[in-house]
Amino acid sequence: MRYQDCKKLCFLTKKKEPIVSKVQVDEFTSMVEKNFDYDFNGESSFYPYEFPEQLKNIDFQIMVITGASGRGKSTFLKEFENYNNLSKIYDNSKAIVSNFKSPQDASERLSAVGLNSMPVWCRPRSVLSVGEGFRADVALNLESYTIFDEFTSTVDRSVAKSTCNSVQRYIRDKNLTNIVFCSCHKDYIPFLKPDIVIDLDEETVFDCRGECLGETLSSKCVNTETSTFGACLGTIII
Repeated sequence: MRYQDCKKLCFLTKKKEPIVSKVQVDEFTSMVEKNFDYDFNGESSFYPYEFPEQLKNIDFQIMVITGASGRGKSTFLKEFENYNNLSKIYDNSKAIVSNFKSPQDASERLSAVGLNSMPVWCRPRSVLSVGEGFRADVALNLESYTIFDEFTSTVDRSVAKSTCNSVQRYIRDKNLTNIVFCSCHKDYIPFLKPDIVIDLDEETVFDCRGECLGETLSSKCVNTETSTFGACLGTIII
């Protein structure tokens, strides 16, 4: 089942007043005007989306905001002003596993994001790869009222999907609420199983609460092999 098959909660409308930015007109902007037949007076305007009344005070655990680059995702995220945005950072004098509340907490959170390599757990955040670092940051900040912008953008798509399956289980097992994931990607959404999807491309809010989005992963093993996880994504490398 696709999220587009869920109930349409409402449609998005744009604000009447645009966001306007101004720059100096110079020889460089004049070159753009001349070479690309683009009329430019130094001003650019963008009409952001209104925050729908239907979303105010709505109960959810997982919300996804998706849309192509330039559709206004980052501007829309500003409506969630009381949320955290990866506010916790690692102490690079410690191993990443030592930055959590307890060894059990570290194990649960790092496993929930698919970071299952013991050598990686024992390294500081500063030496991790981009993909490892992103997953480590998600693990540290996986709390209620948190925004994850550019979610899964730096990881392999197969790893993104399997990670989302574990993340949504962790969120529901711990009864976390009001967590927002924002990305231009859409392939991971069925695996994250969100309650609400805001699709800026379709200008529609979908209510998927109580719906099964399908494409669920096997609880035993995902048939995807990577250098990090080995033959099964349930395997921990020591």
